[in-house]
Order: sequence, then structure tokens, then C-alpha cells
Amino acid sequence: MQAKSSTNIKGIDVSRWQGVIDWTKVAADGVRYAFVKATEGVTGADVMLKTNALGANAAGVKVGYYHYARPENNEAVAEARHFAAAVAGYPCHWPLALDVEGEAAKLGAAALTRWCAAFLTELERVSGRRAMIYSGASFAKTYLGKELAGWPLWIAHYGVDKPMSNPTWDRWSVFQYSDKGRVAGIQGNVDLNAMEADFYGRYAAGEEDKPMTKEEKEAFEQLNAQVARLTGMVDTLTKQLETATAKIPAPKWFVTEFGASVVAQMSDPTGTMEFWRAVAVSLRALKPTGTGDSA
Repeated sequence: MQAKSSTNIKGIDVSRWQGVIDWTKVAADGVRYAFVKATEGVTGADVMLKTNALGANAAGVKVGYYHYARPENNEAVAEARHFAAAVAGYPCHWPLALDVEGEAAKLGAAALTRWCAAFLTELERVSGRRAMIYSGASFAKTYLGKELAGWPLWIAHYGVDKPMSNPTWDRWSVFQYSDKGRVAGIQGNVDLNAMEADFYGRYAAGEEDKPMTKEEKEAFEQLNAQVARLTGMVDTLTKQLETATAKIPAPKWFVTEFGASVVAQMSDPTGTMEFWRAVAVSLRALKPTGTGDSA
């Protein structure tokens, strides 16, 4: 993880807890962007969403939105659709953010990673916008797996200039470094964020995160369907091979490499040499030659 620097762009994130905000004063205090809480779970909506979204935008503050996830209670697809519907039609400059923390840990790392990936994929599909993920530094390190590395990271770690590292991301796009900031136009504390200049430049003009066209959305959905079919084929092959290997005295290396290539590398198991070696051995072992493979 990189350290905060003088080139970072100043921003905040807000919710109903900040009350009524004077966005003109906020902008005059050097705040260039704000992430506004939109939703929570499958039914919750922040009562200040509309006021904050329109007020910030009118003051020239670039607006984005975040959703507080409740994966311990709900399906990912349902939450993603709730979020997308709530922010549709509001001005938006940044990728839509999934806030995952707290009770979400109940799922455990593997299940939570899958939940987040399903949420982010569905969110991008239904909204036509890019998505990103927010979490605390320790939480991200413990619970968010490498399958999420393709989405930009908004990381929280207070009282430090360089957030804790984690095995999934080597860089952050946004760094929430304080929950006790003071900004003109806001009564009380507010979260302060640093955004990398290249990330800001990519999205601030509004070109990078325009909603997908109808044709782009159709192509995206076709690609998702193709990925789902391929995943189903891998699942079917996995079951067939498991059934086959249950009938033969599989050597220890086979069991180990088969598990590593198919289970731990589900993103692309067929791209590993170990996978095809396992297939070859299983097929050879099933031939009626009268001899077993004990290598």
C-alpha cells in the first residue's frame, strides 16, 4: 500500500448523521468530492440521500454513493439491485461503492468474498456503471480475497499515513484516514478521504463512468451469461472427475493437485497444467488395462 501524499485530492463521505450540510461552504473549504450514503441491506435508504446528492452537485462537489452491506442477512443480487435503483437518476461521478465491514464477517472469508463478487458484478450489470469496494484495513486483510482485486479499493485506516497492507490489493484508490475531520458547513465530525490524482482525473470529468449504452449493456450481459455457462461446465466436469476418481485408487499427488487446480483456482482451473495432468491420469486409470497408476 502506498502512503498518503501531497498530490492526493481531498474529499469526504457523509450520511444522515451529518445532518443538514451547507455544501457551498464545504466546497469553499477545499472539498472536491463526496461519497454519499444511499442504501443499506435490501430495504434501507438514507433519508438525506436526495438532499446531499443534489446539494453537493449544485455546489460543484463531485458526487458518488455507497451502500452498507448486510451479507449476513441478504442475498447479494437483491442488495445490488436495491442500491442501483436508489441512485438511478442522481448525478454520479465515481464508481458505486460497496461498504463491507462489521457483521459481514460472520460469513467467513471465502463466502464473503463470493458474496462481494456477486454483488459488484450484479451492480455493474444493472446500473451500467463501474463499482468499487470500501472496507477497513484489518477487515480487508482478513476477509476479502483475491477474486476482488479487479475492483478499485477505498480503504479505511485512521491515524496513519500508510494503511495496512493486504494480500488482495497493492494500491488504494481512495484512503479514508480520519473519522474526526472538521469541514466548514458541517456540524461535528466527518470522515476525511484522500483520493489518488490519477483516479480523480479518470472519473472527475464524467467521461469514464458514463452509464453503458444499450448495446454495451447487452454485450456485458452476454459475456456474463457465457461466464456462467463456462462455470457450469467446470462444475459438471469437477463432479464427473470426482465420481471417477472415487472408483479408482487415486495417488496422493492426484488428490492434492486436483483439489488445488479445481477448487482453489475456480477462476480458471482449465488454464493450469495440474488440472490437465489430473484429467489425463484419471482417464488413463479408467481404461480397462488391468493395471493401476501408482506414480
